[in-house]
Amino acid sequence: MRSSIPCTLRLEVEIYTRIKEIAKERHTSFTAFVQGILADVLKEEEQKALYDAFSQAGEDADVEFALSAQREVIERHE
Repeated sequence: MRSSIPCTLRLEVEIYTRIKEIAKERHTSFTAFVQGILADVLKEEEQKALYDAFSQAGEDADVEFALSAQREVIERHE
């Protein structure tokens, strides 16, 4: 079982009420529903960070050295 930390979260009444309704419709607890939403947000942030890192790596990559080698291979097979 994962360990958990209790925390206090202040929500507007409308938001709290709607979350409770949705959680009930999905046959889950308020806590499990909120944890799922937060887990999804964290996953999206991690994926965005990876995408940004790979994009940056692609921009920083110097592939000029490979072009002549690729050209040589192509010319040998023509």
